[in-house]
Amino acid sequence: MNSPEDAWENVVRPWFERIAGRGLQNQAAAVVTASRSQAYFFRAQLLAEGKSLLGVKFLSPPQLREVLLRGGDLRVPLREHLRLLLAVTAEEFASTKRDEETLLIAKSIARDPDRFLRVLDELRGAGWNFDEIDLAGLREIAAGFEGHVRECGFTFIHAADRAALAYAQESRPLFSHLLLFGFDAAHWSLWPLLHSATVSAAEATVLLSDPRDEARDLDETWVGTWEETFGPADITPAAKTTSAASVAEALSVPAGEVHFLVGRDTTQQARAIVALTAKFLADRRCERLGILFSGPGGLPRLVATFLESARIAHNDGIAHVAPSALDDDAWRAWLELQRAPRLKPLFQFLRATNRQTFDIISVSQLEDILRRAYNNVLIDDIQLLSDYCASSPELRHGNGATRELEKIRFLPESASLTEFLSQTRTAFVTLRWKERWNELERLSRNWKDRVAPKFSKISYLRWVQELVGAPSLQRDDLGTHPYARVHLLTYAEAQGQPWSHLIFAGLNDETWPAFDTELAFVRDEQIDELNRQNKTLNRRASKRGRQGEGHWSVREGKTLLIGPNEQRQIRRRQMLNLVESVSAGIGATASLYSEATPSRIANPSEFFSWLYFTARGRGVSQQTLHLLEEQTRSWLKDWSPIDAQKVDSISVGRTRYAFGARRQLHPAGEYEFALRSSPNQEISLSVTDWQTSAALAGDRLDESLSRS
Repeated sequence: MNSPEDAWENVVRPWFERIAGRGLQNQAAAVVTASRSQAYFFRAQLLAEGKSLLGVKFLSPPQLREVLLRGGDLRVPLREHLRLLLAVTAEEFASTKRDEETLLIAKSIARDPDRFLRVLDELRGAGWNFDEIDLAGLREIAAGFEGHVRECGFTFIHAADRAALAYAQESRPLFSHLLLFGFDAAHWSLWPLLHSATVSAAEATVLLSDPRDEARDLDETWVGTWEETFGPADITPAAKTTSAASVAEALSVPAGEVHFLVGRDTTQQARAIVALTAKFLADRRCERLGILFSGPGGLPRLVATFLESARIAHNDGIAHVAPSALDDDAWRAWLELQRAPRLKPLFQFLRATNRQTFDIISVSQLEDILRRAYNNVLIDDIQLLSDYCASSPELRHGNGATRELEKIRFLPESASLTEFLSQTRTAFVTLRWKERWNELERLSRNWKDRVAPKFSKISYLRWVQELVGAPSLQRDDLGTHPYARVHLLTYAEAQGQPWSHLIFAGLNDETWPAFDTELAFVRDEQIDELNRQNKTLNRRASKRGRQGEGHWSVREGKTLLIGPNEQRQIRRRQMLNLVESVSAGIGATASLYSEATPSRIANPSEFFSWLYFTARGRGVSQQTLHLLEEQTRSWLKDWSPIDAQKVDSISVGRTRYAFGARRQLHPAGEYEFALRSSPNQEISLSVTDWQTSAALAGDRLDESLSRS
């Protein structure tokens, strides 16, 4: 596949036409796409052509995994459970080690287990284990962690994918027809899952992208692995005769159709993006407009808000995080009180519960007693203040305050999981938090008794907060239109689709592209060593394929590790693919000043500099950035997304002026009748003739104003 147009015309459309003509069958046909946006594009194209989607399932990779594992006895744990088990293992390891460096690493993993968990996922997903890395402490933590996972009856996701492959090879097909689209070398971790899905289909069609120079080794190995497993690939005819295999070649649109906007800050950049969106939407060639970001953050949230204010329907593929219904002020105050049982969190908790917690004295009386006790001892620990209130004869109602404080259940500093859950249930029953306990009990059922070691309250509270207060993704009302022309996406989700216009947003070094971090808790020298070993592992995983010289594939049970260098190559290839997919116009935006340090000028990204040089023939300097910011500010003027009549960029200013001029109360003049003086005789018109004349006069007024 050379381009999205080639894929649609030569493979995807004929595939859907063949599926539509087969009628309903017991086995479903499935389309698996790398991103939801690609599935929306297929659906929009088919609905526009009046094609039926009956009997076709559109699946994402997680949904595909759920289908393949359905009916089995494998239990894939939640990430929250894995983070808890890794923190428990790290705390165990830290309590038995006296080596300072290893102890610091273990404590760091216990505080933030997610980063080390990602490293484990990458290594295990690629078919390797920690014996390949010369760090004894990390190997021991990894081994202990995997032991805890097995004791709880869980199966790692990479092991479940490989088990699904073995099951598919021995079972009847799950799908009559399968289409895999949008997967490339950036998805090496999904190779076992995609392999299992292909084997589970009676007939499978896999679209592979033509490798390009920016990531040729990775892409050729990806294509070679598919060919090694399932046979040679068929070459689809190219709709375009030219292909930009190098960054030095020309853009796919004229240089005049490339727009550069620089905002002084994030808010001004968001305003500029929405104004440019309105300009592109007024273009008759605009069919699909993508606004691309490096990931979630303040800029995409502002853009979505401004699009909502401007009443522009769009598909917000990034969305924003919103707290769950159970994550309220009282819940957060309780968590903070458990972490730090002191006066300030206690007062916040008492005020947030919104009910009469105590029987003997009121909340305000309790606060007054505790403040007076604190003034006497100058220690705000709840337990010490409670003991002082019970023993001090100077405090009126001191004993009553102590009895009321005893009603608040505090978790122990360390305990086993079952002990923590038992204490939590008692506290939740007192607070009447039935929904929270039901959720916690449901997610810990069948495995909580298998976690024997004691661990800290901090790790437990982090796990409870992640489960009960798990946020959800929300979109504005006008951001829930998957078939709208405007799409807010990450650059990876925009791959494999044709676009009439694209806006690359937030092109600053500090935000774009955002690479995944690995082993951030290890010294730089150790990171360099791991990267060198990573390359060694990649070479060991590759082998010469059966199709001769130059054909490479991975060994069975292995995949390639994608480190920072490989990520950089893939992102560079993705960006150039996106530039080539545009047919009408490109926009590039950045901020003049750094978001982290507002007094410092933010450097543009390498892609912004390349795009500007390619389109304008000169480099980007600080003077260039200042000039672009001045031009952007002058172009925007006082425009606001809420004030849509000021959008000069879409040529509605004159129309709005004519609309208002026709409704002003003033004597008729030469523009109304095209006469400089009164006629010699009285003119009498019927109502119908008058309406016709008025309509013609209005049309001529519009023409005159549009020429002025």
